[in-house]
Amino acid sequence: MKSTKHFYAKPMGALAVAVALALGGCNSDDETTVVNGSHVSSPEWQDQIIYFLMIDRFNDGDVSNSDQGQGEFDPTSEKKFSGGDLLGVSDKLDYIQELGASSVWITPPVANQWWDNEQDYGGYHGYWARDLQQVDEHFGDMTSYRNLARDIHDRNMYLIQDIVANHVGNYFTYDQPWEYDSSLPCAGFRLISDALAPGQSLPYPLNQNACREDGSGSYHWTPSISDHNDPLQEKTWQLSDLDDLNTTDPEVIAYLKQSYRKWIREVGVDAFRIDTVKFVDHPFWHDFLHADDGIMAQAEQTGREQFLTFGEVFESSTAYNTEGEQKMLTYLGEGDNQQLASVLNFPLQTTMTRVFAGGQATDYLRFRLEKMMELFPNPYLLPNFIDNHDMPRFLSQASTADLKQALMTLLTVPGIPVIYQGTEQAMVASRDAMFEGGYREDGEQTDAFDQNSEMYKFIQQLAQLRRNNPVLTRGDIEVIASDKAGAGVFSFVRKYADQEVLVLMNTATVPMLLNHLNLQQPEGTVFEQQIQANWPQAPGALVSDANGELSLSLPAKAAVVYFKTNNMAPVDTPELSISLSDDWNQRTITQDTLISGSAEPNQHLQLVVDGNLAKATAFQADDSGQWSVTLSTRHFAIGEQQHRFAIYSPEQAAGLADVHFTSNLAWSQTADLVIDDSGDAQQGAGGPNGVYSLPSDPSFDQVNSQLAIEQAEVYTVGSNVRLKLTMNNLTDTWLPPNGFDHVGFTIFIDLPEQADSGETVLPKLSASMPSGTWNLNAVIFGWQNSIYNSEGANATTWGEAVTPAPQVSVDKQQRAIYMDFASDTLGRPESLDGIRFYVTTWDLDGLSATYRPLAVDAGPWNFSGGAADEAKIWDELPIITLSE
Repeated sequence: MKSTKHFYAKPMGALAVAVALALGGCNSDDETTVVNGSHVSSPEWQDQIIYFLMIDRFNDGDVSNSDQGQGEFDPTSEKKFSGGDLLGVSDKLDYIQELGASSVWITPPVANQWWDNEQDYGGYHGYWARDLQQVDEHFGDMTSYRNLARDIHDRNMYLIQDIVANHVGNYFTYDQPWEYDSSLPCAGFRLISDALAPGQSLPYPLNQNACREDGSGSYHWTPSISDHNDPLQEKTWQLSDLDDLNTTDPEVIAYLKQSYRKWIREVGVDAFRIDTVKFVDHPFWHDFLHADDGIMAQAEQTGREQFLTFGEVFESSTAYNTEGEQKMLTYLGEGDNQQLASVLNFPLQTTMTRVFAGGQATDYLRFRLEKMMELFPNPYLLPNFIDNHDMPRFLSQASTADLKQALMTLLTVPGIPVIYQGTEQAMVASRDAMFEGGYREDGEQTDAFDQNSEMYKFIQQLAQLRRNNPVLTRGDIEVIASDKAGAGVFSFVRKYADQEVLVLMNTATVPMLLNHLNLQQPEGTVFEQQIQANWPQAPGALVSDANGELSLSLPAKAAVVYFKTNNMAPVDTPELSISLSDDWNQRTITQDTLISGSAEPNQHLQLVVDGNLAKATAFQADDSGQWSVTLSTRHFAIGEQQHRFAIYSPEQAAGLADVHFTSNLAWSQTADLVIDDSGDAQQGAGGPNGVYSLPSDPSFDQVNSQLAIEQAEVYTVGSNVRLKLTMNNLTDTWLPPNGFDHVGFTIFIDLPEQADSGETVLPKLSASMPSGTWNLNAVIFGWQNSIYNSEGANATTWGEAVTPAPQVSVDKQQRAIYMDFASDTLGRPESLDGIRFYVTTWDLDGLSATYRPLAVDAGPWNFSGGAADEAKIWDELPIITLSE
């Protein structure tokens, strides 16, 4: 056996030590391969902070392996290899560790298909395997991988490898997949020529890819999934034309077990992140992981008694529902049918994006956290994240202030925080390289490893706070304040042993009243500030009042973490003489309503609705102390919605406890305006002159285009605006969170009250406003709905992300997409007169939130029939002008 000082970087379990000694350092696989990896005991995973990186886009440590001479390397292209490798990861471990991460999750290092002519895209990302037992030549070799594992373990850190069992690369396909007949699985089947570079071949059993009429063999002989709602397609059809492994075939099962046991045994991998879990049947996961020859047995033989497996079940949940969580739970298994140890927390990620980037109700986040703790057997093992490589970055739709709030939440709630590479450098593009010379969407050639950057320092502080305080990794959680009407207050406490943490946030763009927050503490209890975001003047200490409560004005986007101390301090609790005349218990209003009461004679007061101090209504009691004030519904959103109001004394900086009530406003059954747009851009042709063609991928309907608008209807209530767009076709092939795919809407809004700040150029569309200017730009597609103002906007930049984003809902049966622009989105206008909407369609890539390119020639993922710099507008509506 090869001798190495790194053999056991930390003490192993007794069983593993005994096995290793008995075998002389060898494993018990049939191959009796030498165990020469770096082996350490498993950590307490809930204490970990994970840094997730894409090998090719992280750092280039060895330039000699970047270009393998097959046209697959081009750091100016988002489709090809950029040059990152395993040595580059080793070289940046100081950077990762000093950020505060303790585990490194890497994308698959296995040998990949380098270029797919069918999809016009490359396998630089690692998820298109050609050999699951070899390191890809671009990334290094087994020696460089072993060295990385040892370097990581020498720092008391841990290595997580991304693995794929659902599919390999694209080596066969189906022509005319819409004609597929499962009784004739080889009809239309075609092996792809030149799928591999010269000299490359697939190992057994991956090379058994000649279609079999009886349906047996190494693969499922099926075309690409066309309906992700179909359970059979989900489990047995190809995902994006990637060859779907038959995970019931004994030879395939044996190969997958042998391959992934190897990386534990011979490298020293400590955990697996498992890709595309939901596309594989449940029995496979139990066998693959828990059989005597499975992954967990191999991990235990090397001392990893708590080898972590967490899977990608890409499912979100709608507000106040748990459909995503329910599906995720099925992949954990139970009893004798154990499957994965954990799953990536997509529902929480989606909710955090909606709340912090979209300005939606903070109560959505309260619900999501409570359900996380209630439903999952061990919520502390759920990897939580904001960004990853398969979705638009958080900052592509939010501000840095929003990002800080999301990060503070990520690192203070239960679960394992995951930081995606570049988030700590406030990167905006999803798969930009970190190293100088690698691919950057903006074309810059800079090094992005700045340890003095604002976001790096902020994450570093949060990570240190989490690492030094068990309450943040082991404590329970209770949300004690949230707003149901929209952006606003959010507060929770964490408790563990003798530690208690208080987190306060205001997600709104205006100051908010945190009113009578019940801290459940004795009078005078002191909480000391630990870290703040977006509020440099945050109080260094907070003290509970005589009622054990706290009232405070929170500035826009403020976020602070306080720790309870053993100190007590005197506190002056104001005595208020304010009272209400009416009973507001369980009250519902549908129109403007009068509130009345009494106070000190001539006392100056404010009506603070939903905590909004910036829009508080000032009024005064009369000589006898009587007062009345009108509660306006003009700026309330539509539907049944819960609100709060307080009668507040600015002089005393105190007021009545919040009064909770419900509004119930409804859209009219009759539209204010109807626009017929049928007949154009429907039959696979669109654009300003009707000469553009759709991408050729079958998921685009060439006959009934998803991008064509048939009719637009406009509804208004108060200062809220609804656009109802009836589409020529509405599909949800890819199960997008917003309920529709293959169409993106870019909607430009002209606000007369902000005429001086308008823009004429339409960002990223190579076009200009038909007339006048725009102030707000809503970008709405299946995976994102965001809104930007014109500040900083130009031909290549959307502008400054603002909130709240429009609410999106879908009626698939009616082919209708509803977009609700709340009063707050439009700046709470006192009149809608003259507000204009210009609606355009195109398609955006759900991965990167970029508009699909336009080219002269056809391609699977580009529009054709025009030059690259021509207008990216498939369909448009005439400018809609509102009147009131």
